[in-house]
Amino acid sequence: MDSFWVIVLFILFAIFSDRKGKKKPVPKRRIPDFPQRPLPDIPQPKRERTKIEIPELRGAPPIPEIQTSQTVQDRDAILAEQERYQEMLHRKKMQHLEQESKQATIQREERQQAPQPQLTLNNMQQAVIWSEILAKPKAYRRR
Repeated sequence: MDSFWVIVLFILFAIFSDRKGKKKPVPKRRIPDFPQRPLPDIPQPKRERTKIEIPELRGAPPIPEIQTSQTVQDRDAILAEQERYQEMLHRKKMQHLEQESKQATIQREERQQAPQPQLTLNNMQQAVIWSEILAKPKAYRRR
């Protein structure tokens, strides 16, 4: 029975000494209160407008024909000329690309038709000799 009390006292001593020698907890950092910024105004998506049909007025005068002025006609002529110029530039660019692609195919065909080195016993022996001459010396090679 004496050993029982010794064990109980040892356990109580361990518990209380642990609480006493415990490190102080680190206080949590306080986050400063910054003033809340207002959210930016986000525009709402535009809703499709429903078309309202306006009935014709009885006895209303006919719609007059609109005569275009000389400045409007000049502007239209300039725009048409610019459009033709852009089309011409596009055609030239396409022709240039076609010529480049043709030249590239011709060059590829020439490379394919170039004579290939023939593998003969003499050529292979020379290849081995040159590899030995040009390679690192045996003393510098890793084993």
